[in-house]
Amino acid sequence: MKKTASLLVLLSSLVITIATIQSASDVAAQGKKKSADGKAIYQAQCAKCHAEDGKGITSLPDIPNFADSKWQSSRTDKRIAEVISVGEGIMPGFKEVLSAAELGAVLRQVRTFAPASPKGKSR
Repeated sequence: MKKTASLLVLLSSLVITIATIQSASDVAAQGKKKSADGKAIYQAQCAKCHAEDGKGITSLPDIPNFADSKWQSSRTDKRIAEVISVGEGIMPGFKEVLSAAELGAVLRQVRTFAPASPKGKSR
């Protein structure tokens, strides 16, 4: 009986050790996944109001046109991230929905709507 109890304790310890190692391995693998897909997140969370091209749905009040160079140049990345996170006006915040990495990916996607600067001209 004593031998059986010792064997059970040993096997239980082994199972716990293996489970812990597997869990740590899963966490490490998640960290190595590619970065968040800003375009996909934008399409799923933002395009219904801001449109696929970033110009905004005109029937909604105060929707910014991300494709407007004046809008792009007048907003810092910090400000855009803040609005995505906490919301503004009719826009809800996404801090409970998006991770920091996803928020950054959406910010980068919003910046892709900026018109290309003419080559050879400096700002």
